Amino acid sequence: MTNDCPIPTPDQRQVSAIVDAAQRAMMDKVHAAIAEAATYVREQILAAGLDVPPAHESYFQAVVHQRMYRTLCGATGDAFEGGDATKAIGLIRNQQQIANHYWGADIAVTPKA
Repeated sequence: MTNDCPIPTPDQRQVSAIVDAAQRAMMDKVHAAIAEAATYVREQILAAGLDVPPAHESYFQAVVHQRMYRTLCGATGDAFEGGDATKAIGLIRNQQQIANHYWGADIAVTPKA
């Protein structure tokens, strides 16, 4: 097996730069939407005079994560109906491998589906 890393062509580098810029712009919008949702909820709770702590940004981050997970697995609507278990297991394995490789977790990786 070879460990060669092919050198990208100028066109491939340009496409990569375009995709990277689009990803950064997309994530900026996602982060802004999360912050906006948390601010909106906090303001509405205060305006209503409720004695309840508002949802933190981490709640809305979890909402985005779970809804994207459903989408990636092929589940429909606000339910988990119609999702593909094989895709779900693949996504879980990927996250476990990231935790092990990048963050030093020492967890067993879910077997392939």
